[in-house]
Amino acid sequence: MRNDPKEEFYDIAIRESSDLIEEIKKHPFNVELMNNTLDYEKFKFYLQQDFLYVVDCTRALLIIAAKFNDVEIMNKLICVAVGTFATRDYYSKHFADCGLSDSHKKSRSCSAFTNFFVRIAYHNSVAEGLAASYPCFCIYQIVVCHIVKSKTTADNKYQKWIDLFSSDEANTMIDDVTSIMNNLYKKSNNDERKNMLGFFRDGLQLEMEFWNEVYYKAGSNL
Repeated sequence: MRNDPKEEFYDIAIRESSDLIEEIKKHPFNVELMNNTLDYEKFKFYLQQDFLYVVDCTRALLIIAAKFNDVEIMNKLICVAVGTFATRDYYSKHFADCGLSDSHKKSRSCSAFTNFFVRIAYHNSVAEGLAASYPCFCIYQIVVCHIVKSKTTADNKYQKWIDLFSSDEANTMIDDVTSIMNNLYKKSNNDERKNMLGFFRDGLQLEMEFWNEVYYKAGSNL
């Protein structure tokens, strides 16, 4: 059964997961990055893992795109996938001292997160698949917007990272995914909507675990 929702997916998802979103915004990794006090070794470990993570995020987007009959949406998701993969080139150019390589082993939390959204992309509907991947985009937009508004120093060694995720290009790409999510939610039945919101929250929880790992266990044998 499907009834037209009174709110957009984005508004409902953000409200229902506001506790996790606030935790992520206040996470010491993000706060210290904002204040230019983050240990660079922790940032290096994060970037090494994100370099690998981006590959699977791209893969999930392409799997979902291939399932769409709507060519316009397919094209938008392919463009988002290309933009996501291009993050690796940006990292390599601006953070060459971080030892970025595909030879690194994915950490436990990185593997858990990527396995989650790739599995949903393969086996579930396009709406559910994109909902599982959506935290990858949505939370970065929220966190970086908060960082830009709240940072206290102009000379931040992580400014290039902040610039990437606060750029017009990044925000346009994320807004495109948000628009697709809202439209899919409107067209979904009630069971699918419930699953979409559940997968979004699950993804945020896995994102939180990833930040915990890169902050508290950087340099350990993972």
